[in-house]
Amino acid sequence: MATIEITPVEVLALKKLALINGALAQSISGQARIEQTALLRVLVDVLARADLANHAGGARG
Repeated sequence: MATIEITPVEVLALKKLALINGALAQSISGQARIEQTALLRVLVDVLARADLANHAGGARG
């Protein structure tokens, strides 16, 4: 699996994007809401993995 480095500032920006995406998903309906919610789940998963990788990397260094 390829690795991608994400800086703490980028993680923060992605977290803010997730908050905005979540608010958007709550304010719309129909298929658009379903798609925004799916995108939010993917973003949250990526953020969780980035946080884990950053913490694991910090513990080794």
